[in-house]
Amino acid sequence: MIPQTNNINLDSLNSIPPLDIKIELFKQGNFDFIVEGIANNSEGNWEKGKKAKHLKQEEALKILTSKKYDFFFYGGSAGGAKSFTGMTWMILSCLAYPNTRYFIARNELKDIKDSVIPTFYEVVEFLGITEYNYNSVESKIDFPNKSHINLIEVKFKPRDEEYKDVGSTLYTSGWFEEVGEIHPKAVSVMQTRVNRWKVDKYNLLGMIFLTGNPSRNWTKNEFHDKHHNGQLEIQNKDPEDFNKKYLPCLVVENPFISEKYIRSLRNQAKNDKSLYEKLFKGNWNYIDNPDQLCEQKCIENVFTNYHIEEESKKKKTYITADIALEGSDLFVIFVWKGWKVIKTRIRKTTESAEIVSDLKDFQNEYKVSGTRTMIDGDGIGSMLKGHINAKFFRNGGRVIKTPKYTSNYRNVSVQCLYYLAREIVNNDQMWIADENLTREYKKRIKDELAQIIKVPNKQDFSKLDIKPKGEMKSDLGFSTDFLDVIKMRVWFDLKKEIKLIASING
Repeated sequence: MIPQTNNINLDSLNSIPPLDIKIELFKQGNFDFIVEGIANNSEGNWEKGKKAKHLKQEEALKILTSKKYDFFFYGGSAGGAKSFTGMTWMILSCLAYPNTRYFIARNELKDIKDSVIPTFYEVVEFLGITEYNYNSVESKIDFPNKSHINLIEVKFKPRDEEYKDVGSTLYTSGWFEEVGEIHPKAVSVMQTRVNRWKVDKYNLLGMIFLTGNPSRNWTKNEFHDKHHNGQLEIQNKDPEDFNKKYLPCLVVENPFISEKYIRSLRNQAKNDKSLYEKLFKGNWNYIDNPDQLCEQKCIENVFTNYHIEEESKKKKTYITADIALEGSDLFVIFVWKGWKVIKTRIRKTTESAEIVSDLKDFQNEYKVSGTRTMIDGDGIGSMLKGHINAKFFRNGGRVIKTPKYTSNYRNVSVQCLYYLAREIVNNDQMWIADENLTREYKKRIKDELAQIIKVPNKQDFSKLDIKPKGEMKSDLGFSTDFLDVIKMRVWFDLKKEIKLIASING
């Protein structure tokens, strides 16, 4: 064993491999070899080009090895060295304690290969580690001392709500990277698997480590908010509850990040105020626009509103479609069970025959009649009349008068968008559940929902209005094809209210 750091004999160290020294220093809680270096910026109490210490990273490593906490969330702005810290902790833990097991989880396996693995290679080079085996087929990293790291996907699947697909492997500790994208059930399930492998042998406390940027979802509620209102400290005094810790970190607290990176984040303020607030300032409470009708936290929930599953089973099936042939617009079909999207089809270029064929195939497969099929009736969509049994939505059409929604909307499109925001999205009543949607399209849907912004009607101030579609397209850089498909689903709810009132009065 290497002597304690305050009694090290320099002559005795000459024969010890540098990696072994680092491992022993790690076990003794001395992280200087990780957190000290030459500063690449002058943002803090250090000078560029001179020796500096990443104090937040040191604090995070002390928490990770403190044996005090069951959950630790290290979160905040981009560039705080969260991923580098997590990977360093996990690799050194593997080497310090033979035959221990760990996992790194992300929402999708692709994210692990694109993000986690490059960080792994960066850290092993930094530490001078050459003996390891990364098996991309089995998604596993093995070390010569029989310790290993499993790389697992934890994307929520309705058919596997208990995450049985992740297996029953017992772990020493685990790490959820970009946890804001991950369903809380995954964290709960995997917590039952940690602290169950070799922890007694090495006197360890297995931990769930969480890293991520500000998100208006469960991570904010459970960690950020409870940290700031003192609830975490109260919970930690309860012997029946988990001990949790939250530590914020900003990019300007990292002396080793480049000035160019910091400058690029600052410049985001010119192009995207939301990204600037979240990724530079680490602001969890930023509200994008007071006139934005859909609450941002509710927009984030549209892919995880699993609670409507049972209710949706009792509802009718609908089809809505936004028509496009070529260009930047998309041809989009949504199949709905109530307000749950159960199937989507998206094409970038389409022939008119394919559009008709796709719609008829979906009508037959899901047994949806023309009275419950809605197509965008403006532009190209109008060309399908006579070729498909469906209703056609006219964006400039007259408002649907219902007892509940009698406000003076500019047209039916504005009426549907107000209803969508206030009654559906902000009440977490929509679940886009199709697992085949790509990350790109999911982000696009969220961006489009955030464009439902109330504006004054320039011709008639008494009428409620929404940001024009042309301005939405200009700001987004693409047409609101998904928003159009979702908006059309509202029409059936408004018509249903008229029928309900008529049956009561009749």
